[in-house]
Amino acid sequence: MTRHRFIEEAPRQAEAMIAAVERLHPGVLEALRADPLAELHRWTEIRVSLEAESGDGGRCSVAGSYRSDSDPPTLVVGEARSLRRRGFTGLHELGHHLQQTDTALGQRLFDWEDSEAFEEAACDAFAARVLVPDDRIPEHVRRRGPSADDVVTMFRTSQASREACCVRAAQYLTGGGAVVLLDITGEVLFAAPRGMIPPARGSDQSRTPLVSAALRTRATIQRDKTYVVYRSGGHSDLLYGQAAWCDEDYLIAVLAEDSVAWRAFTAPRPYTRSSRFGSWWECETCGDSFKVTEPACEECGEPRCGQGHCGCTTARSRSDRTCERCSMVLAPSRFEGASMTCRDCS
Repeated sequence: MTRHRFIEEAPRQAEAMIAAVERLHPGVLEALRADPLAELHRWTEIRVSLEAESGDGGRCSVAGSYRSDSDPPTLVVGEARSLRRRGFTGLHELGHHLQQTDTALGQRLFDWEDSEAFEEAACDAFAARVLVPDDRIPEHVRRRGPSADDVVTMFRTSQASREACCVRAAQYLTGGGAVVLLDITGEVLFAAPRGMIPPARGSDQSRTPLVSAALRTRATIQRDKTYVVYRSGGHSDLLYGQAAWCDEDYLIAVLAEDSVAWRAFTAPRPYTRSSRFGSWWECETCGDSFKVTEPACEECGEPRCGQGHCGCTTARSRSDRTCERCSMVLAPSRFEGASMTCRDCS
């Protein structure tokens, strides 16, 4: 599998998580959809704690965290201005709780080299599916993918946060792309990718062709040649983009490589920035030889093999530990502190 590796698997994990919730609390989904935090406060197996946003969520896509070392485990939710955003964060952190306490869900994490990234993607997919179930996705979005206006409409006709709507919309992109939430300065607040490296949270996109034009008007606009800027200073390959305002302070941008909803025909573009494109590469993690057909990982600059390995994988593996009871090699997050016994065995 390539960088597209979570496209189908994260939603499947999310469906399994929803089934787990139904087993634990039958008939609770409507209550979670209407007011997630109010419902979660009723659960005795977890605690919800509203805390000031620290600005350091690590790899977490939301302003929250999951504390498994408290009794009961704690879902930490950042005190965002938006109640909808708090709800999305609470459901996202519930996703961590489910995957770290349900044996079947947790076992699926072990199928991935980058289990933490998969867990994050599944948490986003779970929260978004609770808030915007399949039967609330319009047929035209299912058929041709989302436009920026579709995402705005999804937000205005549901109780879901903007972030949840971005995640749900991104799942219907027909090719590689991302649905991005930005503020009035062009800074990224959240990005839901599908098969591409998204712009980082907090990155400035105000000078890109699409966002620059959007910041100068209140109308829905589109650009056929836009891109995203990465923290390294590099640009993505050229993308088709459309942007629409979601209330006065938030901008929704839909970016895609091809097959966008607002154009009758969009020819796929060749990769123009990958000097290694078309060459062969050998993965130092698994030894697999593969032809480079996608841009390199933004963090380490190396191509990803078919199993999703890149230079980041090698770096992370140096910190992995072997559980002294089950002998499995796991990421540090699967252990409490400096313990050499994983959470499942302790």
